[in-house]
Amino acid sequence: MSIVAQGLQRLWGKRSEKEPPAEAGRSNPAATTGGSVTQEPEVVWQAANPMEAQIVKGRLQSAGIPAIVQGEAMGRIYGFVYGGLAERDVLVPAPLAETARDLLSEEVQWALDGEEEE
Repeated sequence: MSIVAQGLQRLWGKRSEKEPPAEAGRSNPAATTGGSVTQEPEVVWQAANPMEAQIVKGRLQSAGIPAIVQGEAMGRIYGFVYGGLAERDVLVPAPLAETARDLLSEEVQWALDGEEEE
């Protein structure tokens, strides 16, 4: 028997003597995916086109809410800017969805240069 074979036999022998690892982390999605089920993204805005989706995403991120944009791949490939294939969904983590919807439902007050906000 070669040295390599003896080493492998010792290694495998030691593993078989040990008990199998506990399956505690397997049933918990947080242990395998890095987040819990409540962290699943939730759609908070359906944008008509990619530009609107990016504006909404930026507004959410400026308020400290992480957001991602998801849409049909064909719309990106062919560069559609209107119609069903151009639509995009803006998603945030589920615990922040209500806060994001409240933020997006507020009216934005724009101030021009030199004007003070009321």
